[in-house]
Formats: sequence, structure tokens, C-alpha cells
Amino acid sequence: MEHLPLYWRFIRINIKAKTEYRAAFLLTFLSRGVLWSTEFALLWVLLYQFKSIAGWGQYEVMFLYSLNLTSYSLAAFFCFHPFTKLPAKIQSGEFDELLTKPLNPMLYLMSREFTASYFSNVTFGLLFMGVCMYKLQLALSVWDYLLLAVVLIGGTLIQASAFIYTAVPSFWMVRNNSLINLFMNDFKSFIRYPISIYPASIQVMLTLIVPYAFINFYPAQYFLNKSDFLLFHPSFQYLTIVVGGIMFTGACLLWKFGIKHYHSTGS
Repeated sequence: MEHLPLYWRFIRINIKAKTEYRAAFLLTFLSRGVLWSTEFALLWVLLYQFKSIAGWGQYEVMFLYSLNLTSYSLAAFFCFHPFTKLPAKIQSGEFDELLTKPLNPMLYLMSREFTASYFSNVTFGLLFMGVCMYKLQLALSVWDYLLLAVVLIGGTLIQASAFIYTAVPSFWMVRNNSLINLFMNDFKSFIRYPISIYPASIQVMLTLIVPYAFINFYPAQYFLNKSDFLLFHPSFQYLTIVVGGIMFTGACLLWKFGIKHYHSTGS
């Protein structure tokens, strides 16, 4: 804990480095905004043709999208570069140098490679969420907004855990792209839509095995006044932060296990 100011200083340096060239930072911000806005618009057009999916309207499905995008972006601030590039660092021997420093390896890696460009993703994710809430005429209380913040924190922990879980196997197998694609792309694609449209086996998998449904589907039940729980108890709509905490704790323990049993590649 004594090194927390140092970790924060690394983050500030990254932010300062990105914003020093304001024109480039602004162009990156706008280009990412165009990308996410285009995807948001394409989803809207698709849903406009079908009107609804299993009782979920256009803006309700897009609310799921915005919860996923925002929590993913918050996690990616700290986790995208550190953990997606971990296999390359191990293979090149750069990771060995990191272990020689008198700092927590995970916190050092996350703060040193903090990705400031995800500010645009978070901004547009929150913007899309606001548009959905406005179109759906959701009258949220102060308690509801606090719960929404807790849901985003829990979703961020789940997303961060996914980065860590898919990176740790790199300590034993340098090339694990198939695992990363499976958990970061294939499984995540299911939660673009309400999981109630899938067979029971998929719902169980996304709830109990790879609990991505807690990122957006279950909390959306509360905010949108839905009742698509089907196989599970209604209390699941409040468990995002609990699931996120459990997953992140497990990810940290797995990371420590990987560090303890790590053997240098000798590069």
C-alpha cells in the first residue's frame, strides 16, 4: 500500500503523455466515437427491422450494449495492454525485468500501461446509456443511480477478471490466442442480446460458468422492470458486484499462483 502514490504517478504520466498532443488525442477520441456510434446505429437498424427480440425493444437491447461497452472500457483502462500483451512480454523476456522491481507486479503493470485512450469509449458508453434511459423514459431515483454505479463497478471487475484469466496461462503456454478469442470475443458476443433468447444450456453457462450475464442482463432486469430470469432467482439482478468481487479475487489468486510457478523463457 505504501507504493500507491507511485502507481498513481504512473497513471498520471500516461494520461499526460496522451493529452500532450491534443490534436492526436482529439482525433483518437472522435474516431473511436464514430466507431462505437456506427455500431450503436447498426444495432438500432437491426432491431428496428424486428421491432423486438423476445419482448425486448430496441432501446432495451441497446441498454444492454451500453452497460457492456462502459464496463469493458473501464476495465480496459487498466487491463487491455497489460494482459493482452503479456504473452509477448514473456516471450521476449521483458516480463523478467518487471519482476526485479520492488513493486507489486500486477499493480505496476496495470499502472505503467494504463490506456488513457479509453476515455472516449467510456464517454460514448455513458452517452448511449443516457440516450436509452431517455427514450425508455426511465425515472430513476438517487438510489437507482447509486445502484447503477455499483453495477458498473461489478461489471468492470468481471471484465477485468476476464483479461486476467485469459492472460495467466501465458506463464505456461506462450501462445494462447485461441483462449483469448474464446473468452473475450466468442462468449462475450452472447450478451449483446438478452440471454433469455438462448437455450437453457447457454443461460446456465453465461450465469454459472462464465458469468458474463451479470455484466448487463441481470442488472437490466431491475432498471428496465423485466422478469426474464426463467431458470434463476430474481435476486440475481442485485448480484453483479458480488459476482465481480468473487471473480476478481479468483483472478488475483490465479495471478499469484502463476507468478509463483513462473519460469523464465531465458530470452
